[in-house]
Amino acid sequence: MISIYKEKLQEATINYQKLTKKYNLISFLRLVVTVLAIVLIYFCFQDFNIKSVFGVAFLVVLFLFLVVWHKKISFFRKLEKSKIEINAKEIRFLEKNEYFSDNGAEFQEESHSYAYDLDVFGEKSLFHHINRAKTFLGKKHLASCFLNPEMENIAENQQSISELSEKIDWRQNFSALTSQVSDSADFYEKIEMWTQKKEISFPKWMQFFAYISPLLLISCTILGFISDAFPFHNWAKLLFLVNLVIFGYVFGVIQRNKISFEGAYKILYSYRKSIAFVENSDFKSDKLNKIQQKLYQKEQKSSVLIKKLSNLLDDLDNLSNVLVSIPLNCFTFYHFHVYIQLIRWKNQYSSYIKDWLDVVGEMEALGSFANFKYNNPKYVFPEINSDYQIYFEEVGHPLISEKQRVTNSISFIENSFVILTGSNMSGKSTFLRTLGVNMLLTSMGLPVCAKRAVVHPMKILVSMRLSDSLNDGKSYFFAEIRRIQGIIQSLENQICFVLLDELLRGTNSEDKQLGTIKIIEKIIRLNAIGVVATHDVEVCQLTKKYPQTLQNKCFEVQIENDSLHFDYKIRDGVCRNKNATFLMKKLEIID
Repeated sequence: MISIYKEKLQEATINYQKLTKKYNLISFLRLVVTVLAIVLIYFCFQDFNIKSVFGVAFLVVLFLFLVVWHKKISFFRKLEKSKIEINAKEIRFLEKNEYFSDNGAEFQEESHSYAYDLDVFGEKSLFHHINRAKTFLGKKHLASCFLNPEMENIAENQQSISELSEKIDWRQNFSALTSQVSDSADFYEKIEMWTQKKEISFPKWMQFFAYISPLLLISCTILGFISDAFPFHNWAKLLFLVNLVIFGYVFGVIQRNKISFEGAYKILYSYRKSIAFVENSDFKSDKLNKIQQKLYQKEQKSSVLIKKLSNLLDDLDNLSNVLVSIPLNCFTFYHFHVYIQLIRWKNQYSSYIKDWLDVVGEMEALGSFANFKYNNPKYVFPEINSDYQIYFEEVGHPLISEKQRVTNSISFIENSFVILTGSNMSGKSTFLRTLGVNMLLTSMGLPVCAKRAVVHPMKILVSMRLSDSLNDGKSYFFAEIRRIQGIIQSLENQICFVLLDELLRGTNSEDKQLGTIKIIEKIIRLNAIGVVATHDVEVCQLTKKYPQTLQNKCFEVQIENDSLHFDYKIRDGVCRNKNATFLMKKLEIID
């Protein structure tokens, strides 16, 4: 697929160069038209004639046309530039493993049942690897998929991910559009506050006055210039003062009640482009069509309604320019009418804004998943079952490069729980994370890093990475037993997939061994499926007591020519070799 990205990069580069030439040409034409208009206006003042007036009018119209065309070319140029960056970054990611997207560290939850232990968020994490979202909502929705996967929608997710993975042009065009959105968490908070806040409406007589008074003012002003037979000038001055007083009141109301942050219309206008792109797309999968249907309200496209809102907010943002807004509103009450339209829009459609913007976030998350599938064509979708059968053939960790990745096969069908032993650095913890990550990918509807997988999706519970906390006064041991307590409580409600790494490290060896045995017996009574990794080979004797449930697996290390050799391959049985003493002698820590 690297060759495809290189083709797309070349295509985007050529398009960008062509658009740049057009962009520069239009800039030059605007300059020429401006100079011609200035010259023609000069000659009009020197020798006024109707031809010069029409000439100036034509040049003004031509200039406005060039401005609109220039703006359009500028937008397409930005899209092509974004696509150049998208393809260049994907190439570096695949060739050099250079991560470039947001790592999602802000969504980290150390108390989560698996996110912290499985490196879901943070630098070089699973989120960092998969994320291609550009908007804050896209990243937030993607994080939600990792933290709370909708296991009941796996089939739908697989279908939609498969469809989007084949549409590389669609994904890149959509990503280029969303990259134009400069949003933040603060923007959505204020949008939410605005939609829930009740606006102050004006009485009917004031709305009627806002139509009649400007007409009377304009009429009196014109008649005052035409005739002196009636004191139209005085009436015009009086109406202007009355309108000015009313505008002062209206100005205060609008300033207090409009969206109180700058640039909202720009963000919404950028979103409109992304929403319109989704509206006009042709999808086959049920999930994508359901998402698309959220964009239609009262037989109107949400992109049109968002554009209307954006334009209204843009107009209201100009209100603060008093040099323009005072004469404009005294003669037309323009911003008053705009505010009335905004209230009407809000009353009709404000409850839908969140859903419309969420669509972009959902599509960005699915686009990220589709990109993950596209970048990993050897990964497979698991075969889903409801019989608590879990089996992985040649499963590996997706964050380890294919050249360095060592795969293993494991089944939980005959024996549902594994006691895993192995010396230090032999690969136990990596294998646990491999299982946890691929179970998580399954839950989200993503392909897994395996040759074949049979999975019953279930809640994942992990106890691998804990630490002392000076802030809340909790020791490592207390944190661990609290985590185990939570695992037990979850298992009492449902069958879960459990991964435990070296239980009870914070206590003495005898207490640790007995406690580990009791915990294993407890969780297998609760029908847990999973793995416990331990250095204590005495714990492995439990397989004799529970032969129908427990199985022993191990990772071995070979000491050859005064060096350690790891093959990271899982084996049946109990680990026999140890390397701690050898390493300490090697480093001259002990004799």
